[in-house]
Amino acid sequence: MKDITNKHHSMTIRNLFIFSILSFCFFASSAQSPNKKLPNVKNGGYVIYEKNGHGLIVAVENLGKLDYNEALKACDSLQVGGFSDWRLPSKEEFELIHPKLNLKKVGGGSIFQSSWYWTSSEVDKQNAWTHNLQTGLQASYFKDFKCFVKAVRSF
Repeated sequence: MKDITNKHHSMTIRNLFIFSILSFCFFASSAQSPNKKLPNVKNGGYVIYEKNGHGLIVAVENLGKLDYNEALKACDSLQVGGFSDWRLPSKEEFELIHPKLNLKKVGGGSIFQSSWYWTSSEVDKQNAWTHNLQTGLQASYFKDFKCFVKAVRSF
């Protein structure tokens, strides 16, 4: 009988431990729930930063899943909000974009279909940098690989 009681007691403690861990994870994640508020929209897109009348805007729409050269052309030919000076953002610009538009903050939905986006920063003739809008990591990929595309413009 003592063996059964000890077994029951240890299972109860184990279940309590698992429940405590799961509760902690749930409350920790809900306490740090993502702020789903997007940046203001102005001059054709989301305002990433603005100072003294100048700043960086990211187009609201995704331009699709394209290879690197198609991404450059798509940004260059984009006309949104009466503006035609759109371009592919650099690695450094994605460092500014990430805190405002990362997937953890604003969620997925229609804004982001994937987490990897092309940057204009090239590694060499065959490779360019990408930015992961979920993790903030940057990695180089072959330019013929298809990644999602966001356009930016400076003002």
